[in-house]
Amino acid sequence: MVLKLLLYRKGMLRISVTGESYDRFLNLCANHGIALWNLEYHGNAYEMDISVQGFRMLRPLVKKSRTRVRIIRRQGLPFFLYRCRKKKMLFAGLLCGILLLYFMSCFLWRIDIEGNQQITRGQICRYLETVHIENGTRISVIDCKELAAMLRKQFDAFTWVSVKQEGTRLLIQVKESTDPEANVKNNEKKETEGINSANLPTDLIADKNGVITSMITRKGVPMVSVGDTVKKGDLLVKGELEILDDSGEVSGYQYCASDADIFLKTSYEYREKIRLKRKEKHYSGKEKQKIGLRVGKWQMYLPGAGKKMQTFDTVTEMHPLCIFQNFYLPVSFEKQQFFEYTYETVTLTEEEASAMAEKDLYDFLNKIQEKGVQIFENNVKIEFDTNYCIAKGSVILIEKAGKSVERITTE
Repeated sequence: MVLKLLLYRKGMLRISVTGESYDRFLNLCANHGIALWNLEYHGNAYEMDISVQGFRMLRPLVKKSRTRVRIIRRQGLPFFLYRCRKKKMLFAGLLCGILLLYFMSCFLWRIDIEGNQQITRGQICRYLETVHIENGTRISVIDCKELAAMLRKQFDAFTWVSVKQEGTRLLIQVKESTDPEANVKNNEKKETEGINSANLPTDLIADKNGVITSMITRKGVPMVSVGDTVKKGDLLVKGELEILDDSGEVSGYQYCASDADIFLKTSYEYREKIRLKRKEKHYSGKEKQKIGLRVGKWQMYLPGAGKKMQTFDTVTEMHPLCIFQNFYLPVSFEKQQFFEYTYETVTLTEEEASAMAEKDLYDFLNKIQEKGVQIFENNVKIEFDTNYCIAKGSVILIEKAGKSVERITTE
């Protein structure tokens, strides 16, 4: 393989030898160290390959052997460059293209995220932008291990994160926790870790109104008890312990970061209105499409989409340019489809409106339960007036309360 590359770089010839004494010609070439290979006999002539340097040494040997030599084919880089001597701009463009591809390979042009369900792609991408990871970022500044650790710290729902850089593509694979209550606890812990990490004295105050249903104090002095009604901002647990002397008088104070599990019975007023006469989309079946090219943030579309529709939905398909596996460029082909629709006025029956209101309430209560909140009582009723179906009432919840605030020490 190496020999072939060297011969290609220096150039080689395919020659035809005719005459009276082939044997003498071959012997003379061997005596003078001229290499010949791929010998073939065709009719009254021998054909063989020879290097350019060897060919230049043939003139005296041809005279001695009374043979004639004719060049059949020229091969190798020198002959290729000679044939292309008038195409300098072509080679200049080819060289610029290679340099441009090399330059583009130093940047990130695609981010793929797999395994996320609770946390949307938009949330992850917005966070990546805050840490300066986006399309166009230099690959050399991306630390995959550090980025994986940052994502785990930022999103408590992630139990496992893997970040891989493949070509100009960044692949983020995640696994999420299936326990919403655990996620809520992690979020609550994260909100107060900035205070508690410095071992500062803290109090627990109420972050909502309600009646205390249970209370377990681990650190601090409880200032309320089960059954008490508290308002937002009331002190629940004090992070200040009195130190008494032998006479029973206060001689000083010991401070701590208050810690307790406090659950309140709270009331949430629910109200939703559904209009009985409403406008709904009706698709006419008329469709249009246009094809375009996107380079970075620049877009260009081919003409011919026709007259623009008044009201329509748009579906965009993007096909990024990938030269090799995982070698993406900031170039994509786009196809936009437009689906025309009109609005039609529809009057709901009481049964239909009631079913919609019940579904909305069911979805609302499910979202609350996913956050680890217990539903104690549902007092929502559905009523009708001339124009609306109204779902209103109170929902009694049992939810965790308490917010850490720094306590000012008493000297």
